[in-house]
Amino acid sequence: MAIFRLQEKNIRPAALTATGLFLCASLFFFLPVELAHKITIPVGILTVASLWLCPWQMTLAFLFSALGDYFGSCNNFILQMGFFAIGHIFFIVYFIGRYFRKVEPDRRLTNRAKGYLAIVLFCAIALLAVAFTRIAPGAPEGVIRIGVCIYAVLIATMMVTALLQRSSIFALGAVLFVFSDFILAWNKFVEPVPGRHYLVLVPYFLAQWLLFIRATKFRVAPEMRIMRF
Repeated sequence: MAIFRLQEKNIRPAALTATGLFLCASLFFFLPVELAHKITIPVGILTVASLWLCPWQMTLAFLFSALGDYFGSCNNFILQMGFFAIGHIFFIVYFIGRYFRKVEPDRRLTNRAKGYLAIVLFCAIALLAVAFTRIAPGAPEGVIRIGVCIYAVLIATMMVTALLQRSSIFALGAVLFVFSDFILAWNKFVEPVPGRHYLVLVPYFLAQWLLFIRATKFRVAPEMRIMRF
């Protein structure tokens, strides 16, 4: 349930308005215009809109993501990682609650479902293996390295819970989020990644919007049921 109530007839225009503002802010970020902390604007817009359009868990997830963006623009990596980690916790809380409310009651453990679950677990294990064997060893010892390991577990958990939602939009949003953070971490702790500015931020902005729009009651179009299991 959203923090503030919005009438059903106003959901569509509100979601479209938020999407338009988010798109403009995202494009503005890539323009050569000097503005302090402008990276916080796109997800900040989603945070405000989610007060009326999304469940409170998603609102807090967007809020802490925006705070992570802010401290990232301040070059404070520890707080950036910390706030994003808290954001992922709220994503996980939302996905777990939604799973038991909407997915589990209708779930059938068919062979297809078992195969899908096996793929999801394999992807999570592969992500953690790369994080622990390639990325974490390149991080400075102490708080940052421990934080990287904890963050890897949280984002892998977020991805798994998103992939269990029977929603291609949630799944794509989570995967893009993981991809963005993977490129960011690889560039920071392993080796420079060509085109990292766009490889990190374009998937990140798209991921946040996909998670936002799917959490609202507005439907852009009938969703492909490629995640049905």
